[in-house]
Amino acid sequence: MITTQELDNLANLARIKLTDEDKKSLIKEFDSILGYVDQLKKVDVSLDTEGRVGAVKNVARPDEVISTSAADREGLLSEAPDREADFIAVKKMIEQ
Repeated sequence: MITTQELDNLANLARIKLTDEDKKSLIKEFDSILGYVDQLKKVDVSLDTEGRVGAVKNVARPDEVISTSAADREGLLSEAPDREADFIAVKKMIEQ
């Protein structure tokens, strides 16, 4: 439960002024929200992914640096339809 003093402190930090009616209403709303959060804390959200059918696992391979020789690069570039220096030239897709 939130106290009036805590609510006054929050209002001061937020630089807002609250009437007594506002305070009563906000205390009721805060208590409702905090009660709901307490209920959520009691829920078991742990998952047993090993026992589930169709559990998804990461199948990505680790990154590896593969050095290429100039001959490999030249062979790849020779297969490209268009070339500009050491790059494969592609058609412009986006107009400015």
